[in-house]
Amino acid sequence: MENFSLTTKNTLKVTENSFIITFNEKLDFIPTQFIMIETPSVVRKPFALGEWFNDLAIGVEVIGKGTAYIVEQKALKVHGPLGKGFVPPSGKGAMIATPACLAIAFDLHQRYDCDVFIGSVEKLLAEIPFEVVYGNDEFVELLESLSGYDWFYVVGSDQMEKVAFDLLRQKAPVYISFNEYMACGIGACRGCAIQTKEGIKHVCIDGPVFRGDLVWN
Repeated sequence: MENFSLTTKNTLKVTENSFIITFNEKLDFIPTQFIMIETPSVVRKPFALGEWFNDLAIGVEVIGKGTAYIVEQKALKVHGPLGKGFVPPSGKGAMIATPACLAIAFDLHQRYDCDVFIGSVEKLLAEIPFEVVYGNDEFVELLESLSGYDWFYVVGSDQMEKVAFDLLRQKAPVYISFNEYMACGIGACRGCAIQTKEGIKHVCIDGPVFRGDLVWN
């Protein structure tokens, strides 16, 4: 893990509360690895690394003072890259994500040529290169229609991920990016422990991506 600064190149508003922040710097990382970003409070916040049209990027959903601070800054103090990262199995894959996870989606699409589907409850305010469905019923219909894939990767809210897992698990292996609270990002605080069929795992160092069937019944 390294400590360094990232300087903002552009902030793209995707929905009323979701943004893609691109940076001037480059960084080597494995897909779905993350950085911990310092905020004025004592708590650091984890954000998955991604890409947006050749720029290093993260997605941010503003849900409080800490995330609002991150969107407003021109330079951020960060720690990383952290996490095990995700290298998908062979074959054709599909990624299902929310608007706040577009940077991760773009990175995986570029690296592995997977298809990307975005589910949103709000109209997007920016043009994106992926298929978007709006509303819960439409999202379920999309998931039910997907076929011919060798793996799925799902990232979003806890509820969205569980719905997707339940509807896709019989079609192909489903990989989930888990959202447990992280305080340190390096396995020291043990705050992100989850029970799996292989025993206790820590999202920050063993994940954040796990096969859904190793965690959920």
